[in-house]
Amino acid sequence: MKQGIEHGVGRLDVTVAEEMTAHLEGHILHRVYGTFWACYHAEVAARRAIEPFFEEDDNAVGSALALQHHAMAPVGATLQVVATVDSVQGRRIMCNVKIMHGDRLIASGTQEQTLLPSTVIERKVRELYEAYGR
Repeated sequence: MKQGIEHGVGRLDVTVAEEMTAHLEGHILHRVYGTFWACYHAEVAARRAIEPFFEEDDNAVGSALALQHHAMAPVGATLQVVATVDSVQGRRIMCNVKIMHGDRLIASGTQEQTLLPSTVIERKVRELYEAYGR
């Protein structure tokens, strides 16, 4: 990985769409921004924070996610998702994530990725599929 990753920041602007509402097994639970989507957007922002610091053969896999949903956001709301690199411990990179609607905190937490060479990830995926006969 390149120098400076400890200063990485990833940003994502999201407009809450109907398909991002809280629903399970085809049933809408609440017509507000769902926790599933908050987790997905946290992952995207964290990836954006670290990718600019990858060397040619670097890649990463998600290894942990902890997100607390603090407040609701309605359909049509524009959210700002920001992930900042908090620490780098060997190959493990931790990001703090905040999802805001204006000055209102919608969700916050941490996301961790483990940096590995792309060739190692590809080999592990291939071995996994071979183990399952696929």
